[in-house]
Amino acid sequence: MELRKKTVIAGIASLLMTATASAQDLRLLSSWDRSYAPVGDVLVPFMKALEDGTEGDLSISMVGPETVPPFEQLDPVSRGLFDMIYTNGAYHFNDIAVGMSLDAMDGDAGKLREAGVWQAVDEEYQKIGLKLVAVLLDLNGYHIMLKEPVDDTGLEGRRVRGTPIYHPVIEALGGAPVVLPGGEIYPALERGVVDGAAWPTVGAVGFKWYEVADYLMRPTFGQVSHMVLMNLDTWNGLDEQTRSEIEATATSFELEANTLFDDLAAKERETLEAEGMQTTAVSDEMAEKIGKAWFTGTLDLAATKNPEATEKIRELATSGGVGG
Repeated sequence: MELRKKTVIAGIASLLMTATASAQDLRLLSSWDRSYAPVGDVLVPFMKALEDGTEGDLSISMVGPETVPPFEQLDPVSRGLFDMIYTNGAYHFNDIAVGMSLDAMDGDAGKLREAGVWQAVDEEYQKIGLKLVAVLLDLNGYHIMLKEPVDDTGLEGRRVRGTPIYHPVIEALGGAPVVLPGGEIYPALERGVVDGAAWPTVGAVGFKWYEVADYLMRPTFGQVSHMVLMNLDTWNGLDEQTRSEIEATATSFELEANTLFDDLAAKERETLEAEGMQTTAVSDEMAEKIGKAWFTGTLDLAATKNPEATEKIRELATSGGVGG
């Protein structure tokens, strides 16, 4: 009887130890706070989908740029101080540039996977200790908000906020790019430090930039990749089943994200128009310059940091029909 009791106790202890070992409490670092709609309306549902889609005890908690500035977040995640990151490739251009190439593409995540672009980007991030989990794409792309409408001179003589990925477009239109974090855009526009700001078509409402800018430049360009990356050691530390469940959930949610972003973009346009913002269109000649500058310029810029990897991605994009 005593032996049986000890066996039962040992069995319970073993189960408890297994449960404890399988529990995963992951900390995710976001490059934006909840005032940016793609955090609350896209990232948070994705986090829940990951938790619900894994049989193990997986939980994900989020901290934002108040913890680590957005342009400085990649290193602490790659070193394991955080487990995951939600960001855009242009935010860590100085560390690795291939992520920004995703924004130059023309196709949803499914098409990027079929073309091999998704996998090529993942391969490069793994070299610096990170695993690409998902690319949540806003296919509505980017635009430039301005204090004054455009004219025949484009953006000549204007200072426009933009991370490096925007520079080819801003410069093609004659403007001078100024690198600023998203949180500094409002005061910079308000004080006249910049004359405009480049940003995804979703986001201006949450930051209330309609209070300090009156015009939306058209056409839009590119597509916005919100990357979810995981520390590679954390990823490898998960059991095979959990990794498979995460991959399946991420692949499914990538397509769902397109609809979420479309809804956000539609609401954004309605609100901005209600707040008095107007569209201002560049000439057909300049619009053509935007299209060429975006794809070629973005990949050329990425190539200054990662030439061989970027050339491979360019070839995959062209042959796979997802080149911009």
